[in-house]
Amino acid sequence: MRLLPLSLLGLAASLLGACATAPRPVSSVTVVADPGPFASLEAAANGAERTQWWDADTRDDDACTTGFAAAELARFLPACFGLPAGAVRRATTLPDTGDVVVLGNSRTSALVRSLTGAADAADTVSGAFRVRSLERGGRRVIVIAGDDRAGVLYGAYALLDRLGMRFPGLGEAGRVDPARAARWPRLALRERPSFATRGFWAWEPRGDREFFLWMARNRMNLWTAADTAYVQLMKQLAIRASGGGHTIQAEFLSPQRYFAAHPEWFGLHDGRRSPTLHAESGDNFCTSNAEARHTLASNLVAALDHGSLRHVDDLELWMLDGGRWCECDACRAQGSPTDRLLDVAADVDAAVDSAWRQGRLGRRVEVATLAYLETLAPPRRDHRGAGAPMVVFFPYFRCYAHALFDSTCVEINRRLALAYRGWEAVPATWGVCEYYDVGAFKSLPLVFPHVMAADLARYARSGERTRFEYMHAPTRAWGCWTLNHWLLSRLTWDAGRDPDTLVADFCHDYFPASSAAMRQHYRWLEKASANILALQHCVGVFGTNAAEGGRLTQPSARLFPLQHLQPAESHPTVNDAPDLDEIEGAMREARAALDRARALAGSPVESGRLAEEEHRFAYGEAMFAFYAGLIRTAQSARNGDAASAREAFAAVERAAQTLRGVTDLVQVSASHANAKDGLEASGVTATYRYFRERYGR
Repeated sequence: MRLLPLSLLGLAASLLGACATAPRPVSSVTVVADPGPFASLEAAANGAERTQWWDADTRDDDACTTGFAAAELARFLPACFGLPAGAVRRATTLPDTGDVVVLGNSRTSALVRSLTGAADAADTVSGAFRVRSLERGGRRVIVIAGDDRAGVLYGAYALLDRLGMRFPGLGEAGRVDPARAARWPRLALRERPSFATRGFWAWEPRGDREFFLWMARNRMNLWTAADTAYVQLMKQLAIRASGGGHTIQAEFLSPQRYFAAHPEWFGLHDGRRSPTLHAESGDNFCTSNAEARHTLASNLVAALDHGSLRHVDDLELWMLDGGRWCECDACRAQGSPTDRLLDVAADVDAAVDSAWRQGRLGRRVEVATLAYLETLAPPRRDHRGAGAPMVVFFPYFRCYAHALFDSTCVEINRRLALAYRGWEAVPATWGVCEYYDVGAFKSLPLVFPHVMAADLARYARSGERTRFEYMHAPTRAWGCWTLNHWLLSRLTWDAGRDPDTLVADFCHDYFPASSAAMRQHYRWLEKASANILALQHCVGVFGTNAAEGGRLTQPSARLFPLQHLQPAESHPTVNDAPDLDEIEGAMREARAALDRARALAGSPVESGRLAEEEHRFAYGEAMFAFYAGLIRTAQSARNGDAASAREAFAAVERAAQTLRGVTDLVQVSASHANAKDGLEASGVTATYRYFRERYGR
């Protein structure tokens, strides 16, 4: 990177001084940074397509992200200070007059070091930064010193946040400008994230520019490399790209390619080697076969270097989803499925690391595997010294009425919490992938602020968490998912934040004239959301035979199979959660609060945000009414009361009519969590048809 003249370094040093005692209006601001190999900061900001993101030389990477950070400050600082658009200049050297924002990497920028002193010891977590305000002779200098290029970008957004500029939602409508012209605050910030990687597990190209800008502005940094149209922008925004998943074997050790010549590489079942494999499901390969593991690892390294995974930073090395495991003696001797998976992951991790160290791979790639279903339990063998892949814990089929470690959730979460505690004793770098919008939830309006906060604080207390992500994140038409995503961004950056304070801050900023009503809306919606797993289990979304009409149509099946959804008169001392009456009541209260908020909206922007909330909430109202109506229809049918069953089903039919018209809101997430329309999204259309034949009009 180019060196600044010594005269400018001397000028920078002379700017050190005491902080001002009184704020004053800001009339002139220049953003100063080093453009590196680019001709200007503007060229650097627009240079994502020309930057070589996947080579070992990071000078252009640093400059491109720093240039973008400078562009964001130049764009948004005028609104913070009440200046006209374009009033903030960008420069590569310090100007003679006016206030200055200097930004850069604290270890590579001579100007930043001259203003802040020697760089701190390298932080182990990407994205850490310092922001410091200095003044001499009425001239204010703000220094943003990132520990890396991500830290430079996040420091710029931290400065905007302190000035009142925030980005809770998507696009221009999701931006919150300062209520009045800001003044320079006194600043001495030093921040680092609770989780190094914060984002979303995805495998399909479904993001857009607005979504990725929202991620960067809220310090989120994980998405999928499958979004090839935006991968350069993602890199500029310091977003890591993931790839892999359950399709690893189909892509890199497929029976179609290898079975004829090497049947011994594939799983043994009933005395025969099996080539059964259908994308994500089927029979896992023979994990004890060293040649098979070597071939898988070699193919993955080649794909990371120049093939389908060439943009991947985080490789997700998973076995098949619920696949069968080889039954040969050698595989049995390996131990549990978890032990077998860790053996495979260690080989792949060692191969990837070796390729990087030998220069055959131009970048470091993180290899991660998973604790999930048959590999949820910790290993039985000591795997230290056999490679160090990351392990990501997936608390599948969990309850959100209780935090994961709540001791009263014996029925659902206890087994997951026990498994998690077992993994805590395993020497490994690992993280967590949550299910806030698991496939069955179909992007319903669900909010989990208190459970999110409790779980993330607990995960952070377990030790240095490397990653937190969740599956099936909606990328547009958010409604209440704006709150969920914004909360997640705050809690993964600082896991100790209080959820009530965060919700209040969000409502104050995003719904300024209807803040109190929206706090009430979210409080009631949280109660209605909490027991969604037990509600869907009761109605038959999970694990029942749809061809026969589902569990509600089977008189031998208990109407309320989980204690979590028992009626009020039989509430247990453990596993207590909102029952059906309480869920319906909470939805009514949430509706009333949302209606009050819409009547209080103070601007067209606020009205638009509330309309988006209303649109998704109405979808949830119809779905909850649909589920409740089916349960009450089944209850009346079991009691032999056909008249009451017909009355209950009339409410089902009204809700079904609404759900048929919902198409946009169920097409915003992963394919697993999308549907043709709201009725299909219910997951119980067979139950609906069964009762319609008997009680429809």
